Amino acid sequence: MQKLFPRLTILPVLFAALALGSANLYAIQVQVATSLPSPQKVGTPITWTVTASDPNPGLLNYRFAVSAGGPSTTISDYTQANTFTWTPSVREGLYQMQVTVRNNSTQQTQAVTVPFLITSRVTGTQPVVSSTAHPLVALFSAPACPAGSAMRVRFMLVGNNFSDVTSLRPCTPNFSMNMYVGGMRPNSNYQMRSEIISGTGATFGSWIPFTTGSPGIVIPSVSLPVPATTSDDLTDHVLLLDFLSFNSTQNATPAAFDLQGNLLWYYNTASLPLQTGFLMTRPIAGGTFLVFSNGANSANSVIQQQLLQEIDLAGNVLRQTNASRVSEQLAAMGLQSSCTVGGQVCAGGFFHHDAIRLSNGHTLVLMDIEKIEPPGTQPNNTPGGTGVLDVIGDLVVELDQNFQVVWYWNAFDHLDVTRPAVLNETCGTPATGGCGPLFLTTSTANDWLHTNALDVRSDGALIISIRHQDWVIKVDYNNGTNPSGNLLWKLGNQGNFGINSTDPWPWFSHQHDAGFESNGVFTVFDNGNTRVAQNPGITENSRGMVLNVDETNMVATPVLSQSLGVYSFALGSAQLLRNGNYHFLAGILQPGPTSNSYELSPSGTTGFEFVGSYAAYRSFRMPNLYTPPTT
Repeated sequence: MQKLFPRLTILPVLFAALALGSANLYAIQVQVATSLPSPQKVGTPITWTVTASDPNPGLLNYRFAVSAGGPSTTISDYTQANTFTWTPSVREGLYQMQVTVRNNSTQQTQAVTVPFLITSRVTGTQPVVSSTAHPLVALFSAPACPAGSAMRVRFMLVGNNFSDVTSLRPCTPNFSMNMYVGGMRPNSNYQMRSEIISGTGATFGSWIPFTTGSPGIVIPSVSLPVPATTSDDLTDHVLLLDFLSFNSTQNATPAAFDLQGNLLWYYNTASLPLQTGFLMTRPIAGGTFLVFSNGANSANSVIQQQLLQEIDLAGNVLRQTNASRVSEQLAAMGLQSSCTVGGQVCAGGFFHHDAIRLSNGHTLVLMDIEKIEPPGTQPNNTPGGTGVLDVIGDLVVELDQNFQVVWYWNAFDHLDVTRPAVLNETCGTPATGGCGPLFLTTSTANDWLHTNALDVRSDGALIISIRHQDWVIKVDYNNGTNPSGNLLWKLGNQGNFGINSTDPWPWFSHQHDAGFESNGVFTVFDNGNTRVAQNPGITENSRGMVLNVDETNMVATPVLSQSLGVYSFALGSAQLLRNGNYHFLAGILQPGPTSNSYELSPSGTTGFEFVGSYAAYRSFRMPNLYTPPTT
């Protein structure tokens, strides 16, 4: 098969397509080039560049989809970017890359399909370990293993008694097994081996050495005011933080550490000046991550948080879509959308705050919906109280495995728009404070909801945290099967629940990372902004909170409501750990800004404490980089 493409450095595939448009003869010419010739080995990044021309006016978009003998998978949906770097890291084979060029004005398309051969790194009967562009990540390649079995890689620091493992992956007969190994310290000697698990037991391979390199960027520094002890959760020994950069001079990046403060992983691209405001929302089972990046969309010049991407441990983009492309699909489903100056609604102008992976492989993501409301709907933000009112609400959008829209929930359809943000927050231009770009007529908009977290409960309902209403709401989602989207209850001050507490301020406010844990308790980081605003001159701190929520009697009972001794006006995390303790992140502390992560016992006693030199959006305690928290 290799003889089919002996020297494919550039693919001079020039296609002229003729189709009858509404009035004119239409022709798109497409040329595709690759950065490397076919064939290449598994795990090799290959950049595809498309050159296209169209005699008809209109903005050209480019979509990349790949297949290997089966249905194609969209890896980059329509965007103005004419390049995409594809890294086939799972198995070898003859792949088909389909590039589609679309004219936004005429909606005419032209597709070009180009074959590319990927070969195995394994030439004999023994596994091989290869370096990657990431100095702390190795690519482990093993021969094919028997059907019905599964393989993982065990790895350990030389001289250490502790080892770690990747997640299991089902064996695929006739194809090599390839896995990224991540969670290793810089400039250190490791050894790793394959472990094949079957119904009859386990087969272990020989240990293979690997030496990690040095990070190519400056990593935010960390310290341990309180080191971990045996009273802390030593199983969840990886701490993943999404450090934030607030300007182009900062080198912020998501990074993982062990409980001794040793660096284990980072995402290099997030440190680029272009990616100021980059967000990692969640780690995904198997060693991938959902992130919001800055970059080109399909319709306009906005770049802020326009890309939803799934990345792997080596930093490769596995698939992506963009806000404008999603907005197109929302409009086709009947949701009015005009993300241009002068419109009345902008639905899906940018991604923000959260994206979660569902058990069926779909993804739920938060997007904005900006709407012009009549004066008097809320306290008007225009001088003198006259003129139109720009209100920012939120959408929850469900995307399938190809990042195509299958369902959405619109807050304007279910919540009272006349109930303004509790502290009357607004968003302006340029966007700051967790806001995104404004698309409609005003330079200031009411930040009505500022939704910041999603969770799907064991009963299939959707849990949505609405920071600027001081509420967490439950929505009828039914695990995505004919969901009505109806509002079922509101948890928080002036909501549907009573609270069994003598605390003068028993409820959370302006909260982050709210959700239900696997044991049924509700955890939340209580930033406390409303409590602070209503108690001037009194020292108020953020709290780690755990509630039992009785939905039958509509009563919430605090299990834990512990002051953390610091005030974090934004950002934060809450998590139940495997030993029954709790993990909380105070995400932005002044001066600095810095961030503090704490482990608390069920009684509220503070144990392990971890300080980062940068603010952090979220933090996660995990047993390894392949096994995320359960909520």
